[in-house]
Amino acid sequence: MATTTTPHHRLTRKELREPDEFVSLVDAAGDYIVDHLPRVIAGAIGLLVLVLLGVGLHLYFNQQEQAAAEAFSSAGNVYDQKDYKTADGRFATLAAEYPGTSLGRLALLYLGDAYLAQNQFAPARDALQKFVDGDDRPTFRQLALLQLGVAYEGLGNPAEARKAYEQAAAIREGAQGRAELELARLTLRQGDKPGAIAIYQRFLREHPFDQERSVVTDALSQLGVAPAEPFATAKTIDLPAN
Repeated sequence: MATTTTPHHRLTRKELREPDEFVSLVDAAGDYIVDHLPRVIAGAIGLLVLVLLGVGLHLYFNQQEQAAAEAFSSAGNVYDQKDYKTADGRFATLAAEYPGTSLGRLALLYLGDAYLAQNQFAPARDALQKFVDGDDRPTFRQLALLQLGVAYEGLGNPAEARKAYEQAAAIREGAQGRAELELARLTLRQGDKPGAIAIYQRFLREHPFDQERSVVTDALSQLGVAPAEPFATAKTIDLPAN
């Protein structure tokens, strides 16, 4: 009976080289790691430090925001009770201890307002100016500029007050109309009647439904000027007869 033999597969030179190349690659990688082990370890440690730093900063800022919120609530309660002396102390502490938080910056606006309520115009100006310089939120910035104008007026500096009102009036937020009225009032007080009239007329054109319209029309009447129409008069169109 014939013996069946399994065909023998001869390895080629290419196949013989492949294990050598693989072994050589592994050996090279091993040699690299051994030769550069301190650098590899340092890189891994550096990455771990960055991850831990990111987690730590996240937790830190969360803790800061929470603490600032609690301090702001405490200061806001006494502010609402019109205990401005206690409120200004708490807002000042909040602004000093948490300057990197949103509420820490906002505390400066409330601090300035608390000072104004006590007719302390110089510290009010300083707090409000610091807020304006460090916060770009339009709504709060507009309110701070309005109060800054009040502080400058209290300090007898109408030129700076006018600048503050002009900046507030240029911001298209909810207090824009109020800023324009304050600017018109101050402009008239400075003896610039045409300038005040122009501001009042612009107010009537741009704020047709504002509740202060009656105040403005009365002011213009006292100045001997007819109020501007809020809308352009519609033109009638004659249709051709059929």
